Amino acid sequence: MDYKKAYEQIKVIEIEVRNYADEGYKVRYDFDSNIIQWRDYYMWNNNFTKCITDNKKKIIDAMLHKSKLLESLDAFINGTVREEDILVRSGKWEIKVVFNDGTKMNHKDADRFPAAWIDWRTMVENTTECTFRLH
Repeated sequence: MDYKKAYEQIKVIEIEVRNYADEGYKVRYDFDSNIIQWRDYYMWNNNFTKCITDNKKKIIDAMLHKSKLLESLDAFINGTVREEDILVRSGKWEIKVVFNDGTKMNHKDADRFPAAWIDWRTMVENTTECTFRLH
């Protein structure tokens, strides 16, 4: 996969984190509609939708490349992730990426988070103004 081109073709990204009681958060970035959808599984009344501003788009673009989201996701999907690229944490995560041509990448796992999770969490927190950490 040509990752440089693939980053330019991302249409939707969904990132979700949950604990074993199925509490947690899900964020969906829809770049066609320029919206962020937030789902709070702790408090349903905290759900919201907001616009992806130019500033937020810059944050997302920078963090996706810095964290190598597609490369990390690909390594988990193909089973080639290195032990040093894994954070052992309690909880479950899932990431879905949809490209302009309809192609999808997705993976979910439990207790084995990508080391890049910290960058992805920072991206989510900086673009939603919400905490993306399990209680």
